[in-house]
Amino acid sequence: MDQATTSNSATFDRRQIYRPFLQRLNPIALNQSVVEKDLLVPPRSDPRDPAQPPIYEAFASAAELSPGIRMALVGGIGSGKTTELILTLNRLKRHSDAVNILLDATEFTDFVQLSPGAMLADIGLRLFHRSQELFGTPSNELRLAHTKLVEMAFGKWVPKNPPSYNEWTIGVRAPGLMKPRFPELQTKIKELAGLVAAILSPFRAQNDQITVIVDGLDRLIEPIKFREFLEQDLEAIHSLSLTVIVAAPLLLWYEPSRLLQDSFDLVKHIPAAIADPKESDFLKTILRRRGAGELMSGKLMNEICTFSGGVLRDLLNLARSAAEYAYREDKDRINGQHVKASIRQLGNRYLVGLGRTHKNIIRQLLTDGSFSPENDTARELLVNRQVLEYSKSGRDFFRVHPALAEVLPE
Repeated sequence: MDQATTSNSATFDRRQIYRPFLQRLNPIALNQSVVEKDLLVPPRSDPRDPAQPPIYEAFASAAELSPGIRMALVGGIGSGKTTELILTLNRLKRHSDAVNILLDATEFTDFVQLSPGAMLADIGLRLFHRSQELFGTPSNELRLAHTKLVEMAFGKWVPKNPPSYNEWTIGVRAPGLMKPRFPELQTKIKELAGLVAAILSPFRAQNDQITVIVDGLDRLIEPIKFREFLEQDLEAIHSLSLTVIVAAPLLLWYEPSRLLQDSFDLVKHIPAAIADPKESDFLKTILRRRGAGELMSGKLMNEICTFSGGVLRDLLNLARSAAEYAYREDKDRINGQHVKASIRQLGNRYLVGLGRTHKNIIRQLLTDGSFSPENDTARELLVNRQVLEYSKSGRDFFRVHPALAEVLPE
């Protein structure tokens, strides 16, 4: 009995050791509470140009000085885009007339069935609720606009009797000789824009600085889907003179069409961070801020930094997996075997789904350092983070993710 009690007590104590650490390492829980807990480590400069201020500073300054500007942030999965957007949001709060809207694309759209206008509708709904907080009871005009906006956003019930009919008729238009740079806004997008304009009126009366920050659009991997958002929602937002900052798909950074550069006034790119702790202590500082120094040695933190490849999400996941391995082995601290096991786990995850063509490209990169993002297969490796892009002294180069290289079969 005493033995069981002692065992249960030890298990409980060990949970208290690892639970707080794992909570601080959760890569998905990157929200305002993370900022309040002082867990974020702001970058010191633009990752592509150390002489320039960090991205969030550049975005905030541009939003404050040029209302209506359109900005895009590009980077791979887990590269730190959400961190930059949250830091931008907090920087914009330094002025009392700032009205900032932060939204995640996954909240307003289904990426399988794209719905133009969803982002615009979500912005309007959030601005209406913000206006209630700031200005009190809305006018009849604003309430009517909100009611119509809710109807367009979420649909309405249509009785079956009399027989239902399609309310949205699709017109047929003969094309002319000249193709416009941006297609005409759809009728429903124009109507949505008018409703949002009505909701904006009390903000305009006070000359408020309005900035909309949209995270999650980088998940629109297919350029044609992102283009539709550009041509409809973002054009409508621009017509309303709203400042907008969006996370854009990494794939578009390598598109020869220059879609991003032509559609946005300012585009920033986040390559993978410097993974070698001897060159930069940025990644190691992130681990220390999350409490890694209490559970592992500096040498093991260096190893996690190196094998993360500079991908922030992988950095957190490696530390998290190592802690889970240590807990399962009833250890109070993380040792080298736990870190090695977490590296193999991450590498095997990146190994899944690689075909012969993928592996040939990866082996060529490992052998002679040659890699070109000009073909679809190579770009797929970049999007999936099996190959990482870096920038140093104005030069871009590529490397195989070190965790993948560790488990890649000969």
